[in-house]
Amino acid sequence: MPKAVPAAVSPVHGRLALAGMALAVAIAADLHLRLSAQVSPVWQTLSEYVYGHLGGRSAAPLFSAMCLALALGSVALLAGLVKARRSPAVVVLLGVWCAGLTICATVPVDPDGQARTLDGQLHNAAALTAFLALPAAAWLLTRRGAPKCPWEPRRTTIRGLAVASFASVLIVLGGFVFTLITGPAQEVTLGLFERLLFCVDLALLLTMVRPLLAAARR
Repeated sequence: MPKAVPAAVSPVHGRLALAGMALAVAIAADLHLRLSAQVSPVWQTLSEYVYGHLGGRSAAPLFSAMCLALALGSVALLAGLVKARRSPAVVVLLGVWCAGLTICATVPVDPDGQARTLDGQLHNAAALTAFLALPAAAWLLTRRGAPKCPWEPRRTTIRGLAVASFASVLIVLGGFVFTLITGPAQEVTLGLFERLLFCVDLALLLTMVRPLLAAARR
């Protein structure tokens, strides 16, 4: 019987992915600290930082940089998965996640309380699709049957975080639908729920990147 060939895991892609994610977290922290008086982390979503101002200048470029940094880090992870010969479905779903982040970076959300526009609807659809695609990709990444899969030792953690991500998406989506039905008079802590989702997805991405970084130590 022929021996199973281990997947070609790339530490370079892992380092690039980690750098992009670290930059995104640094920008997100900066936005939260400097715009705390303008954008509520409890009531307003991350996307609403585009309407903040820093010293008279729009914060939109900084928000776009955050999304693009996370997208580029995810592209590096995607390239590492391609080199490791992961399932095409995983690659496609992670590509959808990257594309959704890019759209969110370039197409602004509608201002709070104003009429819905085509751009705003595109932003919302891209965000929802991206946040569903990432946990789906993670779930398929740890599907049993791949011999000597580098992600197999972290299967339980990755799948647990994927379930938490799906649950967080449903909470955010439910809150968004609730505000559409009841109107702005009934506020929901969408911002807090979305930040919870953001943290869960960051943890999920980092767990997916770790096997790439482990290759460098070996």
